Amino acid sequence: MGWSMSETSLATALRNGIAWNTINAIFSQSAGFVIFLVLARMLEPAVFGAVALSAVIADFIANDGRYAGMDAILQRGDFDKKSLNAAFISLSLVASPFALFLVMAGPLIAGFENAPLVGYYMPIFGLLLLFTPWLSVMDALIMRELGFKTFAKRNMISTLAGGIAGITLAFSPLAIWALPAQRIVSTMAVVVFEFRHTGWLPGRHTKKGACREILRRFLPLWMVAAINISMQRAAVLFFGIRFDGATVGLFRAADRISESLQNPLVSPLFALWFPLMSKVRGNLAAEREVFTAIIRTAAFVTLPAFTGLIVVADDAVALLLPSSYAGVAPILRAVAITSLMIPIVWFNPIAMNALGLNRMSLQYSIIVALTCIGALVVIPTSTPGAAILVMSSPALVYGVIGNVLLLRRLNLQAKVHYMGLAPAAAAALAMGVVVYYVQATAMVGMQSSFRLAISASLGMVIYFGWLTCFSRSWMIERIQLLRGQDR
Repeated sequence: MGWSMSETSLATALRNGIAWNTINAIFSQSAGFVIFLVLARMLEPAVFGAVALSAVIADFIANDGRYAGMDAILQRGDFDKKSLNAAFISLSLVASPFALFLVMAGPLIAGFENAPLVGYYMPIFGLLLLFTPWLSVMDALIMRELGFKTFAKRNMISTLAGGIAGITLAFSPLAIWALPAQRIVSTMAVVVFEFRHTGWLPGRHTKKGACREILRRFLPLWMVAAINISMQRAAVLFFGIRFDGATVGLFRAADRISESLQNPLVSPLFALWFPLMSKVRGNLAAEREVFTAIIRTAAFVTLPAFTGLIVVADDAVALLLPSSYAGVAPILRAVAITSLMIPIVWFNPIAMNALGLNRMSLQYSIIVALTCIGALVVIPTSTPGAAILVMSSPALVYGVIGNVLLLRRLNLQAKVHYMGLAPAAAAALAMGVVVYYVQATAMVGMQSSFRLAISASLGMVIYFGWLTCFSRSWMIERIQLLRGQDR
């Protein structure tokens, strides 16, 4: 992006980024979760399943492609009118064929899957892709100025606008259009907000060679981003084929609950990699410190959260969702088990990119995705929960391999690295065992809401009590980094 320490304090930018990223993640996930709960009480799982199936391909462009486009523009660093026009045209050459495909394929896929709603939803999501190149350029203009606060405001407004639209239709005779309306209104809110902020409109005059340069940067970034989340979308398609649309809806509901924990905890940490590594690049000792600090902090926040979710999955589902979603609990438990791998698996690709190992990151992501999807297809499973665990098992093996490659690059001993995760793992294990035992012996027959509240409170006391007794300095370091404080 071209800014340096002499122009902007990296520490201040990092603190602001963490603060606004955290606010953004917590608000968006909390508001989105409440909206989801309201819609879930009005709509059948099959409707959510139809939306999930319809959005599988569209989201590769609308989400992954959009932000890969932004990153490509930022990496290139040219923000004159002709360069931005070139970026818009280049990204449109990618988005337009996908949009056309979804418009044409929707009715065919609906007939094949015997899911009529897919025939209506998929073309709509395809047409929305035409806004993606414009949004990528405006995103880049905002983030050029480190607009974390602007992004947070944008997401808050779009989440609320889309939620209001969806809920309004859910309580009307047009209830089946609630989820598409939510997406349409949310997208339009983002377009209007960013245009008011940037005032940028695409033109036809471009700089020679700029289109090729943008695509050269965009395609690898997009491939890594798309591959890293392809396993979840492959699971959606697989569930639709092996099971049924209702099971897809149950899986999506479980994933939505998991995401309400996952995104606020993990997203702010993802935002740390490139700013910190750019500050210390070339200093091996400092690179090691950044790597270990982020991974240990990820363990600090994710291990207790998902250990707890494993224990309270039944109560959480009973409290949050209607009885028609009772099948969510075992799926949610399986998703939570796989989420325990976050400190080992999730950060490998972005850490490789931040260390300049772009080719390794792409190769690693392709191998992991192919192996996990292959396991899902080849190994027979009778339940959705088992399918999730089978699909995720190879990722753990490759996660350790990826760790070894990164540790070798950083000249860091594996024993030292994994011992740095031990405090969170031990505290989370103690928390899970104690809470499960108390539930089984002292809370049998208790109302779900009370049991959930008591379990969560007891878990927090045990987790932080354990760390306070046995790993106090480790815990304090993690909290300081989350708060963006200099150490």
